[in-house]
Amino acid sequence: MRSGILYFNKTLYTKTMKRFWPLWALYGLFWMFALPLTCFTLYSDRYSSGNVTERIVDWGCNLPSLLPVGNVLAAAFGLFSAMAVFGYLYSSRSSCMMHALPMRREALFLTQYAVGLSFLLLPQLAMAALTAVELVCMVPSQCALVLPALGMWLVCQCGLALFYYSFAVFCAMFTGHILALPVFYGILNGLVMGVYTLLTTLFRSFFYGYTGSEFTGRIVTWFTPLYKLDTACSWNYYYWDDSRFHLLSCLNEPEVVAAYAVVGVLLTLAALWVYRTRHAESAGDVVSIPLVRPIFKYGVSFCSGLAFGMFTSVFFGMSGNAYSLTFWIILWAVVGYFVAEMFLRKSFRVFRAWKGSAAMAGAMLLLCAACFLDLFGITAQMPRLEEVESLYVNTRMGYPNDTRIRMELTDKEDIQAFLDLHRAVVNWWTEKGGGLDSGWFGSDWDESLYLTLEYRLENGSTLSREYYSIPLRQSELEQEGSITWYANQVLQRRKLFLDLERYEGGRLTEVQLDDLYDRENDERYAMLYLDMVTGVQLEELWQAVRQDFDEGNIGQRYLFNDLTCAENTYTTRLIFEWDMPHTGQNTSYTTSVAITLTPHAWHTLDWLKSHDVLGERYQISHANLGEDGVEF
Repeated sequence: MRSGILYFNKTLYTKTMKRFWPLWALYGLFWMFALPLTCFTLYSDRYSSGNVTERIVDWGCNLPSLLPVGNVLAAAFGLFSAMAVFGYLYSSRSSCMMHALPMRREALFLTQYAVGLSFLLLPQLAMAALTAVELVCMVPSQCALVLPALGMWLVCQCGLALFYYSFAVFCAMFTGHILALPVFYGILNGLVMGVYTLLTTLFRSFFYGYTGSEFTGRIVTWFTPLYKLDTACSWNYYYWDDSRFHLLSCLNEPEVVAAYAVVGVLLTLAALWVYRTRHAESAGDVVSIPLVRPIFKYGVSFCSGLAFGMFTSVFFGMSGNAYSLTFWIILWAVVGYFVAEMFLRKSFRVFRAWKGSAAMAGAMLLLCAACFLDLFGITAQMPRLEEVESLYVNTRMGYPNDTRIRMELTDKEDIQAFLDLHRAVVNWWTEKGGGLDSGWFGSDWDESLYLTLEYRLENGSTLSREYYSIPLRQSELEQEGSITWYANQVLQRRKLFLDLERYEGGRLTEVQLDDLYDRENDERYAMLYLDMVTGVQLEELWQAVRQDFDEGNIGQRYLFNDLTCAENTYTTRLIFEWDMPHTGQNTSYTTSVAITLTPHAWHTLDWLKSHDVLGERYQISHANLGEDGVEF
């Protein structure tokens, strides 16, 4: 009679559970305080205000808010559990003993895997069951509300535990050193994000204005579990009103947790496949799988070359020199290669492996050369007007410098104006010979321009560019085709920078005068709230401002803070605060708009004079008229 094949050993499971009981007891202790003991405290606390039932239901409905903390705990204890149950792989004696047991490798792996997973799942199940009993006894009429929230927490927390533990087990199969496991586990949790950040930083150094790819960034977050799952587990609260609870929102992305749980199962199968072929003699090796050793070696070399190379270049003030940056990247890539070789060979005699280091040096040289020459035309990459659906602009341009300007444009003419400015910036950079984006262009300019452009294209993709210290020269103000000329053309589109029509649907709540001259206290930057004026009169003031804007008396901006700007603008500003409704909602938000007064704002100045707002104490300030202010 043929004997059956066993894939689980009960005795080994029990022995391992007893051996590492402090681990799962500590994990369960945390959830005991977080769940049943907290629930009991809320029930027994007679000194807190409010109804006991209301407090417990409020707490119970929002139990999934514990998931971000549970995410970190699952990541930590998943690693500790894998180190405990597969710790025998890191000692030659223990490895040989365990593999000498009369059981298949599959049975040994699955038993140990089940033990480690039990460290996490059993305490969660026990604490959830105890909490459910408490809720049934304390708030029986609200069980239909609180128990689903408890169930959601339990399911998601089990999914987190399954993924992190499986990922730690997968990492454990590739090393023979117990100290290397937490290092590999931590690095692999953020490796893709780290490499993406290094490459983006390198590209930003070589490609003027480059900010990275939004699409690539979204993909990268999926390979950064701790960050992605923390975002997915964010929770918006219920609120109590009219003797019942209302749901504002729920778990942010439960499908993400489910996806990672499936990945955890796949990682378990991959770990089993590696375990079946792993040599017991690899105990003590930093990397135990021969196929992975070249990946480890060249990966360490690549990351160390970029990370330490760019850091050293910045440390010595050489980040603006392409040759020095390339030198440091190559040097540290070679150093990283030999360091990785030392870990793999467990010896300092590694310099005979110079061929591999030379290959890495050549690869890094080609990478830097390709970036320096911009072989793929990334710096000059621009969309066509017909491809752009909308354009988000963030800039600080012109005077008076009321505020930082953030706006989303959909009008094709407005978008074309910024496209022309963008093209002028790229052409200037190309004509000057390119180089590294050091953010410093000498001292032959009068002003500088900061500009962020984010194009939303018709195909759903985005193209972002960010430029610092774009040089503006007064001598080029009338030179058509120059950066200064195009920037001035954008600046003359007054409604882009001061759109007063958008406030018409709101409610004016407050008006204040800022940067007044206080003659009584001899203070230049005084502020005056127009509280003495009725709401109807405040609306009259707003209409006076609108009339001045329509006639071109205010809202004019100047590219340079020169005499022309000073003569045509005051430093005093009118600040209007509005209560604006959210589109399609019954809620509102508060916003404000600052408007710099000018000597030509006849309607606004007449209103202020006719209502005697300033009195004898305050005067409007002018940059050119000293401390005496301005007389009407």
